[in-house]
Formats: sequence, C-alpha cells, structure tokens
Amino acid sequence: MSKMLKATLLFAAALTVVACDSGTSTAAPAAKSGAAKPAASTDWTKTVVQTPEGGFRMGNPDAKVKLVEFASLTCSHCRDFHKESGALKSNYIKSGQVSLEYRPFMLNIYDFAATKLAICEGPDRFYTWTDQLYTNSEAWITPFTKLTEADLNPLRSLPPGEQIKGLAMAGKLNEFAKARGLPGAKFEACMADAASFEALTKRQQAAMDTYQVQGTPTFLLNGKKIEGTSWALIEPQIKSAL
Repeated sequence: MSKMLKATLLFAAALTVVACDSGTSTAAPAAKSGAAKPAASTDWTKTVVQTPEGGFRMGNPDAKVKLVEFASLTCSHCRDFHKESGALKSNYIKSGQVSLEYRPFMLNIYDFAATKLAICEGPDRFYTWTDQLYTNSEAWITPFTKLTEADLNPLRSLPPGEQIKGLAMAGKLNEFAKARGLPGAKFEACMADAASFEALTKRQQAAMDTYQVQGTPTFLLNGKKIEGTSWALIEPQIKSAL
C-alpha cells in the first residue's frame, strides 16, 4: 500500500487524506431506530440506488439500521472488511433489517480511476465492480506500482480528469475492465468524465468536513460515526441497534 500512497502526478498532492485506518477499538451501540421490519419475502440485496450524497445504497430504504461505509478501493482494511462481511448481506441486508451505503473515499489518484470504473455502469453494477476490484486487488493495483517517470511525465500537463484517464490506460485498468465485460469505448468515456471527478472531489471534502473522515473504512450507524474497521467489531454494534 505504501507505493500506492506515493502519488506522482502533480495534482494528487492536493488530496489531504491519510492511509487506511488500522483502528481496533469498539464503541457503544448507536441509538435504536423505530423503522418497521419489512416482509421477509423480499430479497433486499437486489435493490441498489445511488443516494444524493453520491453513495450507493443496497437494501431496504426503511431499514431499522442504516450503515454507511466510507471506503477506498486501494485500502487493504476495506478489502478485508469486504471479504469478511458476507453475513452482512445474507443475515441482515437481505431480510431488510439493515441497509448498506458505500460512499467512495479516495486515498490516492489510483483510487479515482478505480472508483470511476466502479460507478461507470450505475447502481445496478456498482457492487459487482467493487467485488471484482476487492477480490482481484493485486491484479489491478500491481501494474500501477510499476509505472515509471517516463510513463507519468506526459500526463502531468493534462487537466485532472484527463490525467486519470491517461493513468488508467497506463496502468492497464482498461484491460482489467474489458476482461470483465466493459467495452473499451465506454471505459474511456467514464474515465474522461470531468463532471464525475469534480463530484467525487466535492463529496470527499464534505465527508471530511461533516463527519471528520480521516481514514478508511469509516462507518456511520444510523447517522452516527462509530469505531471499528473490521466485521468482528462492526457486527456487534449492528446487533445492538436492531
């Protein structure tokens, strides 16, 4: 991860965030919500929408427990949470008791490229892409760590959005995406979308200002920031809130 955090493009220095959080503390349960439990026949993992905050919420919008995760696609702790929290979907989200909203929080310029890939096809495919990026993190991150000054120098004079597109191509993220069904032309269009870059940047600043998010993953439970970065620490707090 240390190589990933040493961004070499000029504008990347403006990102004032820290690396993955390694906290291991627990917190008191969040206040309980009074939302009614939905019908058990509905599989709420099939319901994904984009929120006004720019996140992607999976589950029942009226769930008793609303979990928000600020996460980075290059963060090892986020990857571990993704791998360990299968029960979050099967035991809590599917039944409608809990909803999960993933809000992208970029730690470096490579995160911007990966995040733009994840959001490229909208809510229906967002969690499919995050699953692919976390499950195959070494496969897509390693090419970026091997880029040289000669690879990066031509990108430095470009606007930020174009830098991300150029970096994504240099790091062969396009090949990763194509192997998983995303056409090259659509990939390039998603990477070059300047509006999405600006929106991601503004929402990230809002997360830092509003919730003092300084590392990933950071969680909110029913609107309140809680401690813990692992599923072992988060699940008991979910249970207490149900």
